[in-house]
Amino acid sequence: MKISIIIVNYNTSEYLKNCIDSVNRFEKDFELEFIIVDNHSEDRNYLKELPEERENVRIIYLDSNTGFAFANNKGFEASSGEYILILNPDIEFTESMFGHLIEKLTETNAGAIGVRLCGMDGKLQEKYYQKYPNFYQYFFFYSVFSKPFAKSVNLRNKYLNFKISDETENPQKVSQIPGAFIFLKREVYEEAGGFDESYFLFFEDVDLCYRIAKKRDLYIASAKVRHIGASSMKLKTNYRIYGYFIVSFVNFYRKNYSTFSYLFLKCCVFNNSVSKILIENSRRIFGSYKKGVVKAHKYIIKHF
Repeated sequence: MKISIIIVNYNTSEYLKNCIDSVNRFEKDFELEFIIVDNHSEDRNYLKELPEERENVRIIYLDSNTGFAFANNKGFEASSGEYILILNPDIEFTESMFGHLIEKLTETNAGAIGVRLCGMDGKLQEKYYQKYPNFYQYFFFYSVFSKPFAKSVNLRNKYLNFKISDETENPQKVSQIPGAFIFLKREVYEEAGGFDESYFLFFEDVDLCYRIAKKRDLYIASAKVRHIGASSMKLKTNYRIYGYFIVSFVNFYRKNYSTFSYLFLKCCVFNNSVSKILIENSRRIFGSYKKGVVKAHKYIIKHF
């Protein structure tokens, strides 16, 4: 039985070797192919060593950074496995799980299955298990009004995150699966149409799960992996990433929700960005102007 493991690389070669070696170490009972899709990284010299040292690794070099969705679709086109694993490069296997995942996919007739993402401390990373986008998420956690609410555990549990039990050995039915690890049959990926390439970064995995979930159930298995997590993706400190995030958030609304909901959110986001730009410009007087914040919100407005 062949499993195709698709990993999109963008300046993450420091993690790739450990990721690939950990899968090979624990999954010796399956025929594995690793398809690394490089999104025009700066660390390509390191990548060239991977296929030389590991026979089951293939690298596809893209001429530009075309986004996570496009790169995964390219990887899928080059794959031949009966099963597909969409995998982040900063994940390491700590146990054998493919047999278990295939068994659960068959038993439950699931569309896709994920695993428990654990940090370096071994604890479940609860923040990655999120509900589908809603207006309250935007208002309480990402808007100009979010500061008093963003750390509220009650609001996070109500509008942002859903709970995963760290005790049961049974697969847990969920609304969506974190994009760091999505395991599914080839036919399901094809049936869903793959990733939507209108997303550059963020919510392409959410959108894929949303489409799969219309016809099939999604599950989180009891298996665990070690997930480092991308520190460069922090929305509060990386304003460029925040811009990508909000544009994709609105795009998800455009694609999947009613026209009224989409236009209402779009209006709120536009006014939020205009307000944030005005606030930052007023801070020039006090020398606390943040150029990155203004650039991020100009990026958001530009994409409207």
